[in-house]
Amino acid sequence: MANKKRAVLISCSDHYAHRLFAIDAYLKSAGWATTYVTSDFDHSSKRVFRCSVPGCVQLPARPYQKNLSPARILSHRQYAKDVFRWLEKQEEPDLAVVILPPNYQAQYGAAYKKRHPRVRLIFDLFDLWPETFPFGKMKKLLAPPFAVWAGVRDRHLSAADLVTAECDLFREKLGRPDIRTVYLAARPLEGVSYEFTGPFDTWQLCYLGAINNIIDIPAIARLLHALTAYRPVTLHVIGGGERQQELLSAAEDAGARVMYHGVLYDEAEKHAVMNGCHFGLNLMKNSVCVGLTMKSVDYLKHGLPLLSNIPADTERLIRGKHIGVQVTGDGAACAAAVAAMGPEELLAVRANARRAFGELFDLRVICAQYETLLPPLWDGDEEKEARHGNDR
Repeated sequence: MANKKRAVLISCSDHYAHRLFAIDAYLKSAGWATTYVTSDFDHSSKRVFRCSVPGCVQLPARPYQKNLSPARILSHRQYAKDVFRWLEKQEEPDLAVVILPPNYQAQYGAAYKKRHPRVRLIFDLFDLWPETFPFGKMKKLLAPPFAVWAGVRDRHLSAADLVTAECDLFREKLGRPDIRTVYLAARPLEGVSYEFTGPFDTWQLCYLGAINNIIDIPAIARLLHALTAYRPVTLHVIGGGERQQELLSAAEDAGARVMYHGVLYDEAEKHAVMNGCHFGLNLMKNSVCVGLTMKSVDYLKHGLPLLSNIPADTERLIRGKHIGVQVTGDGAACAAAVAAMGPEELLAVRANARRAFGELFDLRVICAQYETLLPPLWDGDEEKEARHGNDR
């Protein structure tokens, strides 16, 4: 029996549950042996953490406190050096999957590929950094150093055998039609009811996830205020973050009743809240470069349509799949569109949301996509090996 093929999955931030678990699931189903490698530093909490993925290798990373700082750049550069230095000491894998950012992992991954041409290398764009940073008034000041930072990534993408991205927007922004979009994946819920449990005489909305500096709290407040002109609004908040109180206060000031549920990890508990809501909110600052977020996928998984201002992929899905309403301007047009929906249409967009999840984001669909993308990376190897053997 042939030896198992081996893959190494590399991340600096702990992106296993958000991204790498999908390709790991496919590889294991195809009989591969896999090793997940990440740092010991949580880039959200800025603390040392212990990864729970079985068999995970954690390498130390230099701590830092500010996301926009020389300390962060130095931390990411050092980790990229260290992770490929570690890989040099291991038996050569058949495949290395490297999550970007940090962009330095593209630089050191390309150098590793040059030394080990037999290893297939995949760069996966989970984010575009620094493009995702909300520039605001600092746009002109930060543009030159950010261009250098982005160039660290862009100059080395061609070293990979395959570049994947979590949304079409990234491919479009980089002008790289060869990049293959592989959407974010989630495991479907098991044993839950999707029968709507909420009322129709009030708007029940949900905000799920991190409450951080890239969400647009003023836009959320404007939309809530616009909706209150038609009927009372209740905002259910699941999550937390440094701007938590700011969001809760802004929602109340906009006239909404706020129900804060805290951080819920149990999917059944989250579903119990979202199954009584009409829409999930996903409004980010328009300077953020993003086409799809895990927040939207989570809403759809729970059968919740979107009120979103995310452009590109998400906007196309909203309009093409009829899974919610795109938010523009001050939110008044969105509020009017929502108010025009009767109970039957509200239930229909919920059904559309669940259907879209099953068609596009279900883990089984994404694994099938990897089944199409990965095997061709080794096409011709047997012929090359036979030719090499004849030459000898």
